[in-house]
Amino acid sequence: MKQLLYTWSGERIDAWLTKQFPYSRNFFQHILARKWVTVVSAKSSAALAIGLKVKKSYKLQDGDTICIESLDRFLDWGILEECPVIDLDIRLEKEDYLVLYKAKWILSHPNSVRDVEHPSVVGWLYHYFQQQDLPSMWSFIRAGLVHRLDKETDWLMIVAKSEKWLAHFKQLFQQKSEASTIQAKESIPLKKYYWARAHVTDRGAVFLKKIQNNLPYTIQEDVIPKTPHPTVKEWITKILKITHLDNEMLELDIEILTWRTHQIRYHLSTHWLPIVWDYVYWTQADIPMQLSAKRLVFKDISWETIDLSLK
Repeated sequence: MKQLLYTWSGERIDAWLTKQFPYSRNFFQHILARKWVTVVSAKSSAALAIGLKVKKSYKLQDGDTICIESLDRFLDWGILEECPVIDLDIRLEKEDYLVLYKAKWILSHPNSVRDVEHPSVVGWLYHYFQQQDLPSMWSFIRAGLVHRLDKETDWLMIVAKSEKWLAHFKQLFQQKSEASTIQAKESIPLKKYYWARAHVTDRGAVFLKKIQNNLPYTIQEDVIPKTPHPTVKEWITKILKITHLDNEMLELDIEILTWRTHQIRYHLSTHWLPIVWDYVYWTQADIPMQLSAKRLVFKDISWETIDLSLK
C-alpha cells in the first residue's frame, strides 16, 4: 500500500493524483471507482478518521492521508486476473505462436485499465496460459498480440509466444506498411482478405457501373479517418469480387494492402456503398456490422506458408 500526505485544501482527488504519478486522470478515476483508494483524516468525521473509500469528486483537505492499495497491480500483467473468462476458438497452435478466432464485440486488448472488465483476447490469453508472461510490444496490454482488430470485427489473430517470433511477425507487418508501391506490398507474404455486405445507394450504383468490369479494382487515396486522433495517410483497398444480392444490397470480397483504422468502412462509405449496420459511417444500431475477415495468409519464421479461412 502506498500512502501520500496532502497539505492543501479543496482539490479534487482524481486531479491531484494525476499530478503525483505519470498516469492519466481517467486511470485514477477508474481506480477510485473500484474503491482502491482510501482517505484517512484526523480533522474530519469519524468515518474519515478510520479511512473512507472516496469517489473521484472528493475534495481533499489539509492533513488528509491518501492510501492507494496495490497501485502496481494496475500497471502489470496481474490486473488481467480481473478479465472475464471466455472461450475463444484456436484455429492453429504451434510451439511459438498460435492463430485464434476473435468474435465480434470482443476487444483485442484493453485500451486502458478501465477496460479490463470487458471480454478481450488478451484477457483470454492470460487465463489460457495460466498467468505466464507473453512477449509484449509495450506493456501487458498487448501481451503477444501481433496486430489488433476493431471490437466490431471478427477475424483470425496471430499471437506470438516468444520474442523471436514476435519480432518476425512485426517485421512482416512493418514491411507491408513501408512498401512504397502496390506491387511491393503485394509481394510481402502477409495477406488479409475480408467480406462485406453493403447497401447500394444511387451514387453507389454509378460507382459500381464504373468498376464492375475492371475487377480487381484498387481504391488508393489519402484519407483522414473519423478517429480521435486523425492523421492523413495513404489507404489502399482492393475490391476483388462483387456479388449482387438485389438492387439495394451486395456482397464484396476485399483485400487490404494498408491497415488503417476503419479502412474498409471508410472506403466503401465514401464510394456510396456503406456497410450494413455500420454505426459510424451509416446508421446507429446494436446489430453486428456486416463486415468480417475472410482469410489470412502468411509465412511463419520457418518460411512455411499458412493459409487459414474463417469458413
